[in-house]
Amino acid sequence: MSTIGDPTGKLDIGRVIQQLFAALSRNFATFAILAVILVGVPTAIVYGFQPNVTATSAAAFNFGPRLAYSIVSGIVAGLSGLILQGTIIYGTVSDLNGKPVSVADSLRIGLYTFLPLLGIGILMGLAIGIGMILLIVPGIILAIVWCVAIPAYVVERPSLMDVFGRSAALTRNNRWRIFGLMIVFFIAVLIIELVLGIVGGVTNLISFGGLPVVTRFVILPLINVASALIGATGGAVLYVELRRLRDGVGPQGLAAIFD
Repeated sequence: MSTIGDPTGKLDIGRVIQQLFAALSRNFATFAILAVILVGVPTAIVYGFQPNVTATSAAAFNFGPRLAYSIVSGIVAGLSGLILQGTIIYGTVSDLNGKPVSVADSLRIGLYTFLPLLGIGILMGLAIGIGMILLIVPGIILAIVWCVAIPAYVVERPSLMDVFGRSAALTRNNRWRIFGLMIVFFIAVLIIELVLGIVGGVTNLISFGGLPVVTRFVILPLINVASALIGATGGAVLYVELRRLRDGVGPQGLAAIFD
């Protein structure tokens, strides 16, 4: 059995998943409100009002506006997603410490850490993207090594460059287990997409220039909300577990930094 503060301690995937869903169940209303505001609404706007092409001959004609809209909407969704990560990380760490979680406090931390998280996200995205181009495997490795960079910044506030080394140190000796956890996450997201897709297929009775109305304004936003909730909460729980194993610091010590 792993001891607290033992750098060789092995991550318990089952424990991470259990704490993930426990934190979500205790704070579902708060986290859901934050996710709907920061991810659900932008997603509904992105998919609901994007330019449509209803005829093949019009495709080339509308390519420019559609591309520009896709770029702008993607940037907006990415920025709001970063804010959500900051809010959920704060909320999860506070919850694991037994403290009440509020929408206002969580949103305050998310907005406060937004610009640094944006810098981290850009650097990570560029490096992982290049790694994916280079036979995919390097990109996957970097994604695993840096998977707790954002939670590490929100809680510890190191410099933007030091945060990558910090994540690398925390994930050392547990990267295969983290890879397995990522696979579980992707399977969970696929199941959610399948279930919601079936529901959408049954309820979509009205067409709206391509994607049906229910898909645009309900199904796709719900999929993104669920994915964001699981991803952000899971990242926070994983970070807390890695800190417990490597540094011997429990949630109580982590949450104190927010006081």
